[in-house]
Amino acid sequence: MSKICFSVTLILTSFLSFAGETPDPCQLFEYCRGGSSSSFKSAKSSSTPSTSSSAGLNPSNLSKIRGLGVEAIYQPNNPVNFGLASGNGRIGALLSPATENSFFGSRTIEINDVQKIRQRDKKQYKNNKYNFATGLNVVGKKKYGLDLGVSARWNEDIKMINPGYGVTLNLGPFHFGAFNYKDDIKIYLADYIDPYTSNPYSEIYPNSTYQETFWVETYTAGLKFRNFTFDYGVINVNYHFYHQNTRVYLYCSTYTWRNWLFLGALRKEFSPNFQYIKGNMVEQRKKREIYYGFQYLVNRHLALGMNYNYFLLHELSGSATVLF
Repeated sequence: MSKICFSVTLILTSFLSFAGETPDPCQLFEYCRGGSSSSFKSAKSSSTPSTSSSAGLNPSNLSKIRGLGVEAIYQPNNPVNFGLASGNGRIGALLSPATENSFFGSRTIEINDVQKIRQRDKKQYKNNKYNFATGLNVVGKKKYGLDLGVSARWNEDIKMINPGYGVTLNLGPFHFGAFNYKDDIKIYLADYIDPYTSNPYSEIYPNSTYQETFWVETYTAGLKFRNFTFDYGVINVNYHFYHQNTRVYLYCSTYTWRNWLFLGALRKEFSPNFQYIKGNMVEQRKKREIYYGFQYLVNRHLALGMNYNYFLLHELSGSATVLF
């Protein structure tokens, strides 16, 4: 299925790249040389470090992408995360892995013992999901605008495609967005213990696997002022697996200077998932994480960057965006 999605995306992105006016590759993702200022200019209404994380918050953020390019994020001892995106300035599309249990994504269900080993070994969360998203600029006036977006998530474990719908309203320097999408998860319970009851999951659930379908609600608001961008986001989801709801608050900002883009963010999470602290899993509903990073536009075809805590592992990762 992933090969089919990749082929469809290549066909779509090639069409988008050559439809209408000739695309300017430097406007893909966050980047565009702005005349003599040679500074970054945002092609999306989100101060996140990647187009994948931006589309994960709202697919309508893809509407202003222009050109064709590939982004990659690498963390040692983990597979490279690739994203393929393209657009013609009015409609854009992206194919990438889902961004669950990362700094700018939702917090999903995870068995405590599995999470402990994963975080101890600095391994990224594997969800076996692919996210295809597209955004369309419906109204693009100078003082106001409207962008729409849709997404389709394919879960390799369940063989199911789940839809999502997003909208972003732009009013001068302000933007407001909402994105709701359907999702699912399948986990293997094995002989693991429920940390809240100290009982084996096999005594709680009749099967060796647990499967759940749920809806994720995401709301965003932001402001662009000269070289600064400020964004606020809320991700809300209720799981039947847990006895409490999950809510994530994101506070993000960027600053552009010449060919440099500096990013910083604060994540406040309220979830029933345990927190990994110094080799132990600790019951802690309130969790606080920080992210920071930078990106440098080498030329019209290449941007390089570094990230701290992108995968919520207190890790360093490198990023590259190749623009065609």
